[in-house]
Amino acid sequence: MAFDLDDTLFNGTLLVEKARNASVQMMINYGLPVPEDYATQMLNEIVLEFGSNSEFHLDNLLIRLQNDPKIQLSPNFNINKFVAAGVMGYHREKVKHFHLFKDVAKTLQKLREKNIRTAIITDGSPKKQYEKILRLKLENLVDEIVISDEVAVRKPHPLLFKLFLNKFHLQPNEVIYIGDRIDKDITPAKKVGIITVLIHRGTKYDPNITKEKFSVKPDFHLNNLYDLFSIIEKYI
Repeated sequence: MAFDLDDTLFNGTLLVEKARNASVQMMINYGLPVPEDYATQMLNEIVLEFGSNSEFHLDNLLIRLQNDPKIQLSPNFNINKFVAAGVMGYHREKVKHFHLFKDVAKTLQKLREKNIRTAIITDGSPKKQYEKILRLKLENLVDEIVISDEVAVRKPHPLLFKLFLNKFHLQPNEVIYIGDRIDKDITPAKKVGIITVLIHRGTKYDPNITKEKFSVKPDFHLNNLYDLFSIIEKYI
């Protein structure tokens, strides 16, 4: 049994939104002379442009603000000071929102009781993803952890799932993969023959929210992770 991490096992959408807002607020508290909504909108645009895993969102935000004729920052403007303030705000806020969804711990515990091995297959920077896993106390609840950047393959490349199967000597029909995204979870897993489950968490990529249509369909849909056991019964 394998799981995506962000927005599958915890609410990554909420965490990131709150933390980014807090980073802007902290920079303003330390004297950044920019309207909060303007800076927040610009930060969100930068995240879209450079990708969510970039380590330079705040640096790019401040450079862009420095060159913005509407803002007219002082020539003595200290970028490093405000990046540091933004990082302080981001980290202070994000720790408040590291909570597993309520159905996760009991599901993983029951899977262990049934001697069903579990894994996390997630995209991103190993340091960032391991921080989430450790803060969520997931390390001792799952048997294996596969992080894309440790094997130089990111979703939606199906090779990530092939590497997982090969590493643990598994056949595709022996694995059920649960994720929140059709494009990056369901599609590549199905390409290698893994049984797929789309979990609806009401987060930013949930098709029930986006109304986006996909040609690829998951094998199953869930609203509650604990209902996974009714699916498992079909394959045992």
